[in-house]
Amino acid sequence: MDKSSKKTFIFLCGLVFILSFSVQATAALIPTLAAYFRESPIVAGKLVWFYMLPYGLCALVWAPLSRKISVKKILIFCLTVFSFSSLLVASSTSLAFAFLGRLSMGVFGSSLVPLSLITIGKEYGGKEKPKYVGIFFSVGFSSGLAGVFLSGILPWRLIYGIPALLSFLAAVSGFLLIKDLDYRGKFKISYLSTFKDRGVLKLFSFIFVLSFLYHSTQQWLGVYLSEKYQFSQFFISSALTVSALAAIFSESIGGFLSSRFGSDTIASLGLISMVIFIFISFFLNTPAGIFFLIVFWGGGWAFNHVGLSSFLAGLPDKFLRDASSLNSSLRFVSGGLGTYFGGKSIAGLGFFRHLFIVGIALFLISFLIKKHLKIRTQEAGGVY
Repeated sequence: MDKSSKKTFIFLCGLVFILSFSVQATAALIPTLAAYFRESPIVAGKLVWFYMLPYGLCALVWAPLSRKISVKKILIFCLTVFSFSSLLVASSTSLAFAFLGRLSMGVFGSSLVPLSLITIGKEYGGKEKPKYVGIFFSVGFSSGLAGVFLSGILPWRLIYGIPALLSFLAAVSGFLLIKDLDYRGKFKISYLSTFKDRGVLKLFSFIFVLSFLYHSTQQWLGVYLSEKYQFSQFFISSALTVSALAAIFSESIGGFLSSRFGSDTIASLGLISMVIFIFISFFLNTPAGIFFLIVFWGGGWAFNHVGLSSFLAGLPDKFLRDASSLNSSLRFVSGGLGTYFGGKSIAGLGFFRHLFIVGIALFLISFLIKKHLKIRTQEAGGVY
C-alpha cells in the first residue's frame, strides 16, 4: 500500500469511527434524555428511529450518485452537514431540535459506510480487500462500544459534541489531504432485479423481520433496565457495554462456527440465545445477574447476524454488490420501524407482554430459518 492509499484508508476508518460513536449510545441515554427534557422515555425514544429510518432510506442513494459525482466530494459535503447536525443535537434546548438534528445525522451519515466500501473495493487488491473490510468494521464496533461506555460517564451533550468536532476536522483534512476518489460511470446498480430472485427475497425477508424484532427491544433496553432494576445511567451503559462486548466476541467466532456447523444452525442458535435472555429476565430479580444474562442477548444477536451474513456473502456475483447495499438499508429501515412500533407496543402492553411476544416470535423463526434457508441452500447448490 502506497502513502496515498494509507491516508485514504485511515480517513475511511475515521469516518466509521465518527458515524458509530453515538449510534448505540443514544439508546443507552434515553432515560437520561427523557428526564432532562421532562418527557416520557417513549417520547425521547424517537431520537433512535428519527436517525435509523432516514439512514435506511437514504443509504440506497449514495452508490448511484457516485456514478455522477466523485466519492470525495460527496463525503466532504456529507461530513460537513453531519458535523452541524451533531452540533445541533449537542446544543439542543428542546427535543424538537434534537429530533431535527438526529434526522439530518441519519440522512447524511448514511453515505459514509456504502461509499467507504466502494472505495475499499476500488482502491485495494483482491487478496487484501477482506483484511481492510475487517479492520474498517472493527473500528466501527470499537467506536460504538466506546460511545456506550462513555455515555455512563460523560455529560450526554458530549456524546454528540465529540462526533460534531471530529466530523468537521475530518472534512477539512479530507479536503486537503485525500486524493480525488473518482469512480464515475464505472459500475452498475440495479436493486429491483435483485429482488426478483426468490432466494434473495426469502433471505431479505428474514433479515427484515429479525431486525424489526431485535430493535423493538434493543433500543428500549435502557428504559427496561431503568424501570425494572432502577439502574442509574452508569449501570445502564455498563450493562449495554457488556452486551456489546459479547457481540464483538461472538462475531469473531461466529464465522468459524458457521463454516463448521452451517450458517443456518448458527443463526438459529443465536435466536435461541436471545429467547433465553428474554424469558429468564422475567424471573431475575437481582440486578447483578443482568450483567451475566445480557451476554445471551448480545452474543445471540451477533450469532444470528453472522449466520445470515454468511448466506449473503454466498450470493452469486450478479447480486452481491446490490444485495450488500440493500442489506444495510433494510436493516436500518426495519430497525427504525421496529423501534417506533416497539415503543407503541411497550406503551400499550407494557414490557412484560411486549417481550413475551418478541420471545415467542424469535423462537418460532429459529425453526423457520433452519427449514427454509437450509432447503434453499440445497436447491441452489450451497449458494444461499
